[in-house]
Amino acid sequence: MKYFLVLFFFIFSCTKTDNENYFSLSLEIEDLKKGIIYLEKINDSSLVVIDSVLYNGNNSIEFQGKINEPEIMVISLIFENQPEPKRFPFFMEKSNIILKTRLKDFGYKIDSKGSKNDSIYRQYLEINKKFNNEKLDLISKSLGFQKSNNKDSISFYDSKLVSVNKRQFLHNANFALRYSNYEIAPYIAITDLRESSAILDTIYKSLDSGIKNSKYALELKTLLD
Repeated sequence: MKYFLVLFFFIFSCTKTDNENYFSLSLEIEDLKKGIIYLEKINDSSLVVIDSVLYNGNNSIEFQGKINEPEIMVISLIFENQPEPKRFPFFMEKSNIILKTRLKDFGYKIDSKGSKNDSIYRQYLEINKKFNNEKLDLISKSLGFQKSNNKDSISFYDSKLVSVNKRQFLHNANFALRYSNYEIAPYIAITDLRESSAILDTIYKSLDSGIKNSKYALELKTLLD
């Protein structure tokens, strides 16, 4: 992804109607001493900075702003002159959200509260992490046998890899169908299930009527048109 630093400042209103569209995000990063934390959104495959905080070890990390509907945003961290920022995506919603992680686990272990979509997203990522670890193990074993040109063993582990890929795909499809009343369902479809138009169609048809007007459902629909 291209990285663009375009900073948007949020202007807050005191009206009850407007407040219903605002989010509040509290972020805790254990063991972080100093760094710059960015809140970003994805716009046309680019990351756009919507706010940032300079953290010096004694100030809180909080973001506030307006959001029309639940959508994926990204937390990026730059610290200790690292050449590339550390990042993790999460589902922002119109609510008070708390994200907790540790510096060494940044992007891998996240405690999430306040966003139902993000809580479901954490489950989804954790299960896919297990699938991906299993695939890495099979790839490693296959590569080991390639050194000795053991074709039977290579074929065995390659076939198991194909099987795991199929199981992961079916799991992800069923996961999206199970949560068809949340915005995460069409998001999973457009990010991880594009290779099957039949599955995409099934997921779209399963979405609750309110979800079909959401950002990711409309993107899913364009894939089917």
